[in-house]
Amino acid sequence: MPAAEGSAPARPDPALTDPATAARERRRLERLEAGRREILDVAERLFVEHGYEGTSLEQIAAGCGYSVGSIYNFFTNKDALYSAALERHATSLGTSFRASAEPAAPGIEKVVAMARAAVHDLRGSPRNARLTATSMGVDLAGNADRTSFRAVLEAYAEAIADGQRDGTVRAGNPRHLAQFVGGLVLAQAQVDPEITADPDGITLDDFLDIVRGALSA
Repeated sequence: MPAAEGSAPARPDPALTDPATAARERRRLERLEAGRREILDVAERLFVEHGYEGTSLEQIAAGCGYSVGSIYNFFTNKDALYSAALERHATSLGTSFRASAEPAAPGIEKVVAMARAAVHDLRGSPRNARLTATSMGVDLAGNADRTSFRAVLEAYAEAIADGQRDGTVRAGNPRHLAQFVGGLVLAQAQVDPEITADPDGITLDDFLDIVRGALSA
């Protein structure tokens, strides 16, 4: 919309027009992102070692060389930091999750393929596996960001709904059944022999048989 008659024209944002200003802004954003990653790396390690209740913002600050006040520039509270650590893993899982299932496969096989992909992802990052496995016992604030977890559950729910339509998945609310599958994956993270080094743990093949048996029509 043109400027009103007699008014001064809008000035362009210097950050968009001045190369030096744009470069400074880019460096500032890169420093912020690097700081956020560093805080999350330390927080993940401490949450795994000491649990949610046993980890304080003071410990996290000491581990990454920040003050507690500085951490508040990145995260509003410990709940937000814990949620971000979980979300970072869920985001990496979600990137390859849907691609793990053959689109033309029966719905039950899509669900099983996704469960397999989830366990492989947990196996690839034992620290994330331990963090994810213990997250069910943590009561986060209602406004904690769980966007990526919801996306993972939605992918399960879509595959389950496909299976109900093609007759390979049992009846039931797809979202509730998706939560059930997600819970089974979290449980497997605590007994998988490749994650826990327990020779008596439940193998991946046995776990997938459990998933298939629980959901098959």
